[in-house]
Amino acid sequence: MESIVKRNIRDLDYVLIVVMILISVISCIAVYTSTLGKANPNTGSASLGIPPHILYRQIAFEVLSYIVMFLVMLFDYRNLAKLRWYFYGGTLLLLVAVFGFHRVNGAHSWIPFPLLSFQPSELAKLVSIIWVADYMSRMNEREVPDYSLRGLLPIFLAFLVPFVLILKEPALGQALVLLAIMYSMLLVYVKKKHMRMMLAASAVFISLIVVAVVVVPNQTVQFLDHQHILKSYQTGRLISFIEPGYDPASSGWQVHQAEIAVGAGGVFGQGIGKGSQTNGSWVPFQWTDFIFSAIAEQLGFVGSSALIMLFLIMLYRLIRVATTALDDFASYVIAGIVGMFAFQVFENIGMNLVVTPATGITLPFVSYGGSSLVVNFISIGIALSVSVRRRTLRFD
Repeated sequence: MESIVKRNIRDLDYVLIVVMILISVISCIAVYTSTLGKANPNTGSASLGIPPHILYRQIAFEVLSYIVMFLVMLFDYRNLAKLRWYFYGGTLLLLVAVFGFHRVNGAHSWIPFPLLSFQPSELAKLVSIIWVADYMSRMNEREVPDYSLRGLLPIFLAFLVPFVLILKEPALGQALVLLAIMYSMLLVYVKKKHMRMMLAASAVFISLIVVAVVVVPNQTVQFLDHQHILKSYQTGRLISFIEPGYDPASSGWQVHQAEIAVGAGGVFGQGIGKGSQTNGSWVPFQWTDFIFSAIAEQLGFVGSSALIMLFLIMLYRLIRVATTALDDFASYVIAGIVGMFAFQVFENIGMNLVVTPATGITLPFVSYGGSSLVVNFISIGIALSVSVRRRTLRFD
């Protein structure tokens, strides 16, 4: 009998792995160039002052992430279902624990360790996927699955608890990702008639947003300004999206500068390390939420389109794994992962292009950050674990 390692090497999705490597290379280049210099407030010129630890840490995170990805691939994904309660309960404890530590950038989102900090909300997304996927697969084993509100209630609650805790941090972007994950998994899970209802409700919801932004923007701004559901800076971001001229020196500054950077890239870009907006550090913390603007400025429409194409190939390969998996649990897990990545890519690139409001969502596999990078590669590792075991499942 051939070894597990040999079988895994033979059945690896090499297309997916190559795509991930290419995205990682783009990430390191973008992180490096977006930290090259800082603008002189008097002259506007860029002075070289690269904080090298950011690039070095990103490379270290990349190496660690690939190691973890391959280790997860060797792990039988079916065992995740057995550990779901430990994962879920432990993650909820971490989400509560963050409130015992100091705020970072105005939010209780991080647990500090000696050499790095960890963001539990990143893990909460994947853990929620695993718990809900197991519940859905168990429901499918019944002779008559319960698609009523009572049957769907555990799914809503599984996402609601971390959603509320994450929103309280506050981390609106991460909370919205949870909703996108739930929506994508429900689309795969529910019957066709319920799917039509979900799609109809989605169409109504999107129509209301379009009306609010396009038809009655002033009334929408007034409504948001008088509500206290969101934090002041979150409200400011939404208002800046609806009314681009609102507070351009504060809440609208980052988005406006990112828009300039994207436009400055043109068709072929200004060249790696040559972007005026990027080198001048006119986009605050560009290596995180707005790293796509650095890529667009330096590589232009061609380069940024190539990155988008890589993301589309990645999503296609993941969907292919989901549709060919031989058990429901695997299909639901991959469906949640696809929804997670698809929404984050769409929202992040959208806010860099000013077609969606800024929510603090990072660009998967590209933005600087250890927690998100490791968890995202764990997700890819799970997909690879499903992929390499499709053949053996036929004989189980």
